[in-house]
Amino acid sequence: MNESTVWIQGRYESAYGLLGVMAGELCEGFREAGHDARLIDLATDPHPEAGVFVFFNAPMDLDAFPAALWRPDGRLRAVQVFVDHPFALPDAALDEWKRRTGLSNFRMCLPCADDVHLLRMRWPGLSHAWMGHGIPRGSLCGVGTVTRNAWDAREFDVVVTGSIATEAEIRDAFARMTPAMGDMAKQVVALMVADAGVGYLQALDLVMGSNSVITGEWRTAKMFWRVCVAMANRIRRVRAVGALQGLRVGVFGSEAWGPVCTGTIAHAGRVGYADIPAAFARGRVALAWGPTQFVHSYSERIMLAMASGSAAVSDDRLLVRRDFPGLCALYDAGEPATARAACEGLLADPEAAIERAMRARKWVEDRCLWAARVGQILATPGTMRAVA
Repeated sequence: MNESTVWIQGRYESAYGLLGVMAGELCEGFREAGHDARLIDLATDPHPEAGVFVFFNAPMDLDAFPAALWRPDGRLRAVQVFVDHPFALPDAALDEWKRRTGLSNFRMCLPCADDVHLLRMRWPGLSHAWMGHGIPRGSLCGVGTVTRNAWDAREFDVVVTGSIATEAEIRDAFARMTPAMGDMAKQVVALMVADAGVGYLQALDLVMGSNSVITGEWRTAKMFWRVCVAMANRIRRVRAVGALQGLRVGVFGSEAWGPVCTGTIAHAGRVGYADIPAAFARGRVALAWGPTQFVHSYSERIMLAMASGSAAVSDDRLLVRRDFPGLCALYDAGEPATARAACEGLLADPEAAIERAMRARKWVEDRCLWAARVGQILATPGTMRAVA
């Protein structure tokens, strides 16, 4: 086997098929950049002995990974592309990886810049680097397809994609907490919702610290993270969509959106990850909010919105302003009415919105395709630098 071959695990069980689609897109990006890249299924295909093994998100069972990774003289190294917050990592799996190899053959690339200091604190010696999200070339709309006539003919004024938990799911999660812990968790959510610049860890410190509960311990902080993010996510997104009442809005997501979609707001159904660009292309404006678990970072959603030829709107984030200057309208996630104002501003001036949309499409084509990320993934620790 060639030591320069890139092996990409392609089979995952993930919501909306996200990780499997990403793996295929990344494989095409490596090939576009001139590398020998192969998509494999560890459950059925021969395991590689040499080269670079790339996988997305979380290793749950290390014994299912290639045996060459655990040999002292192994010629296979691994790169994890992790698209979530550090608290979503499986502690036990990475602890076991460190026990086996000291993490000497392991690198992590992630688009999360929020709370990334936690990684080195939890796993000293871990090699990791920030890497912008990537999107496939196939997500780009045709250069000449965004015309005024096409813009006017789009089905929706605004398209929204994304998931929310149901009220019942959140209620059940809080029911499993002690009353005191549940009350503090709700206070954490209230701070996050009131001020979009306050992240989960900051809110946790403020609430628990003022209740004489010592913070700063990974296990305790992680314990409340998922339920607090789920609740804040639902509140923020429902309020933002509700503020768009009166505009023709298409909401693509799970059935949890059903009760929210009334009046001029329509539930347009579930959409697989691969179909998000096509969903955005059905609206003049694409409301591409960022993940609630991040405060400053963003997901690939904003890039897919820009690729679709829609005029993009994002909640205001530091890295959005840095990486997409002047290419999308911004709103304050703590003030839902500002989402409507941002959308209406674009709808009121179609020619300017179309011009911005095409500049944004060109920007992501030049800078954000997976082929632009492969150098970062293959870099050695001393050369791993951010790729904007």
